[in-house]
Amino acid sequence: MRSFAVKRPVLAHFLLAVLIASLVMVWSIARAITDPPSAAAMGTMIANIYGGPWYANIATITIEAVRDPSLFGIFVFAAAPTIAALILAAAGAGGGLKPLLRRLSPFGPGRSRSDALKLYVGLFAVYTLGFVIYDFVAGYEVTAGARLSGPGLGLALGALVGIFIDEGGTLEELGWRGFAFPLLQDRMSSPLAAALLLGVIHWAWHLPREVPNALGGMPLDAWVSGQLLFLFLCVVLSIVAGYCVNRAGGSVWPAIFVHGGSNVWAKGMGEDVAASFNLVDLRTLILTIIALVIVAVVGRNLGRARADHPARGRTVPA
Repeated sequence: MRSFAVKRPVLAHFLLAVLIASLVMVWSIARAITDPPSAAAMGTMIANIYGGPWYANIATITIEAVRDPSLFGIFVFAAAPTIAALILAAAGAGGGLKPLLRRLSPFGPGRSRSDALKLYVGLFAVYTLGFVIYDFVAGYEVTAGARLSGPGLGLALGALVGIFIDEGGTLEELGWRGFAFPLLQDRMSSPLAAALLLGVIHWAWHLPREVPNALGGMPLDAWVSGQLLFLFLCVVLSIVAGYCVNRAGGSVWPAIFVHGGSNVWAKGMGEDVAASFNLVDLRTLILTIIALVIVAVVGRNLGRARADHPARGRTVPA
């Protein structure tokens, strides 16, 4: 098993992450069957969170999970890619544990503090612009006072720290862009190809969560169309996050901000957009435009210097 993980670290990482996520789903379903009241826990949590001026994140989910500990399974599911990466790295896959943990530094080799500062300032500027776009599309519902005045001030505060505490971006990205992405870049023909494949892997990992919806009675055409849109989102997100990680010399923090920040857009303001403009997935549209600009300007290397790409022009097992 260890030999397989060392030889095929990306495949081993995906399989282990899916296994962890699947076990969480099996446990959740089994608990709902044996303890019927727990079946409504997720719906109750969402109603409680969005009934106020908040949105789902690590802090708000924790508050609800204190009341119903079964909800802590959300964090285990979300952290599955990172848990898998830590286990495999500790076993010697992907270069070991130290290189993986070094990706938690704000910037990596070959990047200065000033380079990193420029990148992070740019990320925060785009993050803020995303809120402006959401507000414009929603007919200025937020700045008009619907969400950002009185108790709605919580959304503004949540947005400020949201990129740090989104359960998806914060808990997943050490696994995706910290472990899998560097390995794929070294094994594939270009960083862009690596980002595209990782986007598909990222989507496929969610299937243990998505398949029960199809089996639970959701119309098949609606499920398929929803999954195709979600797949596209994962791919464009992967391109944007991959570029930002490369610009930071391999640091995973830009990916956390891109993933978590775009989630905050949708979670914090998606209802306003859907109600005002009937555009449910504005996040995907924004990320698509950014991804196209990145590819058009910097090309398939996604900000990674050619000298740092030992596998250029060849593909080896992942």
